[in-house]
Amino acid sequence: MSEGNDILQGPPSGSVIAAIQQICDRAKSELESASDLQEAFDSVTQLATGLRDIADDVALTRAKVAAQIREAENLSLEGLAQKLGMSKQRAFQLLKAASQKETQK
Repeated sequence: MSEGNDILQGPPSGSVIAAIQQICDRAKSELESASDLQEAFDSVTQLATGLRDIADDVALTRAKVAAQIREAENLSLEGLAQKLGMSKQRAFQLLKAASQKETQK
């Protein structure tokens, strides 16, 4: 198994976050010391945009998993909120996000 795949074994946890942070730190260090400042700025902008896109994708996956939990366990909105440790409003927002993306397919 390759080293990259080792990170993804088991639940995504601190090791995945640490790996992402390490990559970002290396990129920031290289970009901050770049001789062409405009190119560095453009690269950092691309990095920031890419990271936002990744965060949005992970947030959508979180919402879909919340919807799957609700369906699999036949939970009410209140039951889902309690299980996930959040308010009913936040649970509703997650379910709404998951269903909006499903209808957009």
